Amino acid sequence: MTTSDGANPANGAQAADGANPANRAQAAAGGRSAPQAGAKADDRWIPTVCLGCYNCCGIRVRRVGERVVDVVGDPASPNSRGHICAKGKARFFDLYHPHRVLRPLRRRNPEKGIGVDPQWQEIGWDEALDLVAERLRATREQDPRGLVIAHFDLPAYGISKAFGAAFGTPNLHWNRADYCGAAPHTANLLINGSFNGELDFDRCNYIVLWGTQLGHLVETIPLHAAHRIADARARGARMVVIDPFCTNASAKADEWVPLRPGTDGALALAMLRVMVVELGTIDEPFLRRYTNGPYLVQDDGHYLRDAASGKPLVWDTAAARAVPHDAVEPQQAALEGEYPVGGGIARPAFEVLRRHLAQVSVESMAEITTVPAATIRRLAREFCAAASIGSTVEIDGQRLPLRPAAIHFKRGSGAHKGGFHTMLAIHLINVMVGNIDVPGGQRGVNPIGPYWSVEQDDDGMLIPSEIITKYSRPYPPAQARTPTTFDLKELFPAALFTRGLYPLGIAESERFGIPYRASMLLHGRTNLMMNSHSAEAMAAVLRSIPFQVSFADAIDETVEFADVVLPDAHDYERWDLFPANDPYAFITPGPGQWFWLMRQPVLEPPDGVRPWTEVYLELAERIGIADRLYEIGSQIWGIGEAHRLEPGVRHSMREIAERQARTIVGPEFSTDELRETACLITRDKTLAEAFPRPFLEARIPIYFEHLIGAGEQVREVAQRLGLEHWDVTPYAPLLGFFACEALAPDGDYDLFIVNFKLPFQTFSISAENPWIDEISRANPYAYHVMINRRTAEAKGLRDGDPVVVESRHGAERATLRVTELIHPECVGIPGMLGHWAQRKTVSYRNGPSFNNLLPPPSENRIDVVTGQVDSCVRVRVRRLEERAR
Repeated sequence: MTTSDGANPANGAQAADGANPANRAQAAAGGRSAPQAGAKADDRWIPTVCLGCYNCCGIRVRRVGERVVDVVGDPASPNSRGHICAKGKARFFDLYHPHRVLRPLRRRNPEKGIGVDPQWQEIGWDEALDLVAERLRATREQDPRGLVIAHFDLPAYGISKAFGAAFGTPNLHWNRADYCGAAPHTANLLINGSFNGELDFDRCNYIVLWGTQLGHLVETIPLHAAHRIADARARGARMVVIDPFCTNASAKADEWVPLRPGTDGALALAMLRVMVVELGTIDEPFLRRYTNGPYLVQDDGHYLRDAASGKPLVWDTAAARAVPHDAVEPQQAALEGEYPVGGGIARPAFEVLRRHLAQVSVESMAEITTVPAATIRRLAREFCAAASIGSTVEIDGQRLPLRPAAIHFKRGSGAHKGGFHTMLAIHLINVMVGNIDVPGGQRGVNPIGPYWSVEQDDDGMLIPSEIITKYSRPYPPAQARTPTTFDLKELFPAALFTRGLYPLGIAESERFGIPYRASMLLHGRTNLMMNSHSAEAMAAVLRSIPFQVSFADAIDETVEFADVVLPDAHDYERWDLFPANDPYAFITPGPGQWFWLMRQPVLEPPDGVRPWTEVYLELAERIGIADRLYEIGSQIWGIGEAHRLEPGVRHSMREIAERQARTIVGPEFSTDELRETACLITRDKTLAEAFPRPFLEARIPIYFEHLIGAGEQVREVAQRLGLEHWDVTPYAPLLGFFACEALAPDGDYDLFIVNFKLPFQTFSISAENPWIDEISRANPYAYHVMINRRTAEAKGLRDGDPVVVESRHGAERATLRVTELIHPECVGIPGMLGHWAQRKTVSYRNGPSFNNLLPPPSENRIDVVTGQVDSCVRVRVRRLEERAR
């Protein structure tokens, strides 16, 4: 059977699916047989875990016969508390989409491109797996590193990681990481020892959300955070939101502070100057005990070290001499001044930072950010006053510091060229008042837990657990070297991950010294064509890879480039690795319980559909790497010695998950325990797990001495490769402001585009869902672009005008919404919308695509410390000739 997608999807879509979303849901049986007439259908609620976004909320799904009819939150799950968001509620509609992929497909058209009909031909599973296995064997024989694995399926990262290691490729987990970002995660790892951050909403009285909507059904552990922040607001906590667009969070705040995009670092530095230099309001005991603020710094920027031990020295004010950092009581270590040591002058790192901040002009930063200097100073004063430095609270019989003011940050403020410096400058505002991982303050998401903890190096500095980092540790830095992976990670020794750079490494592998080319792509659950940059540029990258296999339940913009499509199961149709709520990000932080969620199938996949994870295991068998995969996997998946996977045996995902659960929960675990809830609780958290900082000795940096040596190594590698424009200036121990390229004037491209998340949309995943589409159409901004009223008047634009938004890299058409809810220099584009794939009959051309206006990654658009890709771009807006009717 051959099918063609060449017709305009707008034609006939309504006839096929009906205008009513409920009709669309009933349009296809998804390949499942209906119950016989007169038979009473089995009606039951099955607990599992939602995957409507990257979070892992506990849910209960109602199945009548072989059809899902409802889904609700699981009241036994601490991260959902019986509630559910719109994305999760509508998720089951995707099971029954009339264009769901139900059979393997082979491409007949060798031409690949945007809008090109692949001319799919249905084939059987044996033929499809033979084709894929043959290509895998050939790739492995030629050079296994030529295989690239691309997906964003967090619960199953361990499967592809084990497969890649057994196969011999380091090129894993390609997806554009701008939606969260390498820079904010790096900041949390350095300061908290955690992948993500949150706030102690139970005690925080002054909440600052900076470039994020935490607690407003986006971001991490959203239902939990929404409850907590609502309770905090109800008891009177003040909330300030800093963002160019008045997001849902901004609309509910006490104060919205709009700023020019890409200038968050300038604002943070200005606030630090006010706190440290003008007010002198800092938590000195915290800085002495828990940071490298007392470490003596030489003129060359490096620590002054003990000749015998090599440890950093501090100035002992009682003994009036320099001693190793761990040989003095913290209260005796100097934070300020300069001291004669070894024939030279050395200063504490805090003193060096203070002098650096004294050079920052609040007025100049106000001009850069467009936030008035008076507002900057007021925000800093309010924050310091609310932090109540020196206050304490008794919890469980122990007296702990209380700092009820905190800042949370994420992708919005960090997705810029100077992402590392921006994120750390914001986080240092928290550090200066001593609110890190204490009651009322900013906290990491579980830096220590039942089977992991932070470490400490000889310098006394905090090293996050490998359980938490997942990828590589940003500290201590790795050795910079010529890249051997397409994500160019070797050029970023102080980065967590650089997966947003895969397109650059694949397209220019020879230039970066990579001694091989991408020859095969295993792709699934990430839409590279939409979640990245200019579609034409990404299309060229995909075309350059000779063979692409896509695991998919629908034909999206990236799947259209595949040579073979393998039908993938819905998350209601599969087992996953355990726990589904991986502790690095998805167990609620602070006081509470250690709980673990298991995703189990609600129903079997339709005939012809298989979970991609099971297919990976079968492919491993076919190409002879299964035993090696299980050996590596037992380590990666944390399976205890008593439950290790035996060689020579085919193991299922269910069996792997059960062995993981027996390791964590106990050897007596049985899936029979999952009848009422998919949540398994092991014990209460200890006080040290809930508020770890007062119980840790490892210090955190306010002076980033490790970047000096890392930068010198990067410079040597860049020079050897002839990368003339690879700027290593950001490898500096003191934080600065590094302007995005887009901040420079560019003719009539006089506006900035800004992107923001919608609480009812997830990346490019949810737009095709009819219920989500219905909600989006009812929202005044979801499918439109926003511009400030004053700006619109100056340009002669009116609300409802059809417009074109143009950058130098792409153009998008949309309907204009004129509003006061956006910075006057900005154009707002929500979500990840604007599908153009031919089978996207619900979401086809609904709204503009933000990412299509972005250029591909290049040296001048990368944060060279973390690999964060800059999303700051200038655009111009013009009205189409006819006004929308």
